[in-house]
Amino acid sequence: MAKNQDLPGFYEKRKILFSERTSPEKMRRTGQMFMEAGRYDDALEFFQRCEAEDLVRRIAAEAMEDGNTPLYMRAKKVLGEQVSESEWTGLAAAAERAATPTMAHLAHRQAGHEEEAARLRAAAPRLEEEEEPDAEDHSEDAQGQPGPD
Repeated sequence: MAKNQDLPGFYEKRKILFSERTSPEKMRRTGQMFMEAGRYDDALEFFQRCEAEDLVRRIAAEAMEDGNTPLYMRAKKVLGEQVSESEWTGLAAAAERAATPTMAHLAHRQAGHEEEAARLRAAAPRLEEEEEPDAEDHSEDAQGQPGPD
């Protein structure tokens, strides 16, 4: 696994990503370094700019195994593929096994499993709050004083 200190910093990363002189091989190698360090979103940035379908599929497989719905969605986008209902179902099950109800809820909703999504919403009221903001205004007035409660 690559150490974070071995990875390019922000400016070097930007230079590699956006330079017209960066070879596809360098894009792939740099993305692989980020992937080995567990920085999958950074890796996908590089992989979408070169031929690295095999590595993107490895990230997608790990995301599926972990129930990491957002990462799986991003990998599929890089591959130019839609997430199928069976994939959403697999993500939901993996997310539940990993005790990540928000990700499981999202996957069930995307799969059209409204009953399962409702079950998770009932078990984790926080999910309901995220979807429906509190009607009360807890903002501050112009002087930074708390609003009426």
